[in-house]
Amino acid sequence: MADVEPKTRSGFVAILGRPNAGKSTLLNALVGERLAAVTAKEQTTRHRIPGFLTREDLQIVFLDTPGLLDPRDPLQEAMVDAALGSLEGVDAIYWLVDHDEPAERERELLERLDREDEAALLLLLTKADQVPDEKQDARERRWGAVADWDGIFRVSAVTGEGVEDLVEATRERLPRQPFFYPPEHLTDRSLRFLAAERIREACYEELGAELPYSIHVVVEEWREPAGADEKLAIRATVYVERESQKGIVIGKGGSKLKAIGARARRAIEALVGEPVYLSLWVKVRKKWSRRESDLRFFGYRR
Repeated sequence: MADVEPKTRSGFVAILGRPNAGKSTLLNALVGERLAAVTAKEQTTRHRIPGFLTREDLQIVFLDTPGLLDPRDPLQEAMVDAALGSLEGVDAIYWLVDHDEPAERERELLERLDREDEAALLLLLTKADQVPDEKQDARERRWGAVADWDGIFRVSAVTGEGVEDLVEATRERLPRQPFFYPPEHLTDRSLRFLAAERIREACYEELGAELPYSIHVVVEEWREPAGADEKLAIRATVYVERESQKGIVIGKGGSKLKAIGARARRAIEALVGEPVYLSLWVKVRKKWSRRESDLRFFGYRR
């Protein structure tokens, strides 16, 4: 008996681009949940974060990646390696650019892509809601000349403009095969990882411009409530690189750490759907972002 071709389509899509191009915001819009941390600061995303969009006959595994930049230290090198390493086995690449990015800077980055021949390269002109109508066509012509794109899309993750057209165009480029993950799953990242990201996001929002890039968060304990009158208890450590940074994170009389904790707790409660008791501690791990051993310990290197 001949094999019956599956009725479902599924595949992998890597989301790439410069820092702050809107990659994480787009991932969250595509899957309908806030999986990736989103702040106004660059380099918020540090790890490859999968997000699953599943419909009756379609499953797309999106891979949100760190922003592509010119690395200045081992941590940034690891982030760029994680982004470029996400291309293995993908069926399509979303290349995101916003309206402020000079097009000529992209050519060098695109030449570095080690993509498989069958992977479609799609240009996404993000933040379309922020670009006046009279500039949209000129923007598309300018960017269209940068590479041999397999498709060009104007999208806004905030308003939803162009997102459904992008999904349908991606569908046509995916092979007919069974789903990779159960339909009810949104990611393969653990709740511990997602909670740590919520805490790091809160640090980015509450602290100054430079300090967040010296921060890493580890969830040390996750204790489920034993009774109806108890809360999910989470204990996490915020790592910094210098003693002076520890004082900044804690703040006068613990005020800054309290604000970080309150913001993070609300975000984690929205994530898990139940009340949370969150305990935060701050520790110094000197120059962790420049030590390969620490980068491996924190999961930035394999």
